[in-house]
Amino acid sequence: MDSRESILYINERGESIELGFYTNYIVTNFEEELPNNIITNKNANQDGETYINGILEKRDIVIDGIFKYSDSLERKLKKVFNPKLSGKLIYKKINYERHINVNVISMPEIKNNLGNAKFSIEFIACFPFWEDKEKVEYLAILTPKFKFPLVIPKNKGIVFGVKRAILETEIENIGDVDCGFRVVFKAKNTVKNPFIKNNITGEIIKVSNTMEKGDIIEIVNMPNRKMVFKNGEKAFKILDRLNTNFFDLKVGKNIVSYSADENISNLDVIVYYSPLYI
Repeated sequence: MDSRESILYINERGESIELGFYTNYIVTNFEEELPNNIITNKNANQDGETYINGILEKRDIVIDGIFKYSDSLERKLKKVFNPKLSGKLIYKKINYERHINVNVISMPEIKNNLGNAKFSIEFIACFPFWEDKEKVEYLAILTPKFKFPLVIPKNKGIVFGVKRAILETEIENIGDVDCGFRVVFKAKNTVKNPFIKNNITGEIIKVSNTMEKGDIIEIVNMPNRKMVFKNGEKAFKILDRLNTNFFDLKVGKNIVSYSADENISNLDVIVYYSPLYI
């Protein structure tokens, strides 16, 4: 790693430590291993085999470094990189940041040689992809158009807000693999059975619920997590399971739309997603 790079680790308790050129802990080596399990099929009398698929295994990460030894710095390494806690590695560079969820395999290995200490930490990432910062797509939103002091022109009235309604929009996944997303439906007034649709495949994710003014429904559609919340409470039962087919955002351009069975104009729709990288 060069002087422009750094790694921030945050464990599940919120305790953090930064590794980098301008910190107490200088990284001397950063290694990753991501095996690919190749699945093939062989028929009778076939030369060779037929490729079926490749499945990525867990990602192994090793970080080696040095620091000027002190009891407090050693203690901080062991406290923050506690193998009993899960955490997140955040890789930072100028105008660039990605993160990955990890577990520490064992207590950091520390060797002190006359005040010049070396450390080595091993991680495992069960979900093997580095994630980009979360991106936001506003499919429909109400934009305020007035400000204080409020002056209402005589005989003209005033526009309090403009509805930005794009029933169909293009979302580009710039990552290396398909990724999931979160969709948030916000009701400005009564809305019946809102849904989001992949216009290329025809797949939809729909809830069977009548939303009232102020209601917020969030659908979490991640590869290893499917959840539905209404006003912050778990509400998977309102998912229209008969008509729902969860879909990912494919690498490249995706055409996504939204609708509802009734009162679509009362709906705000926001999509959140994080491109994934190998």
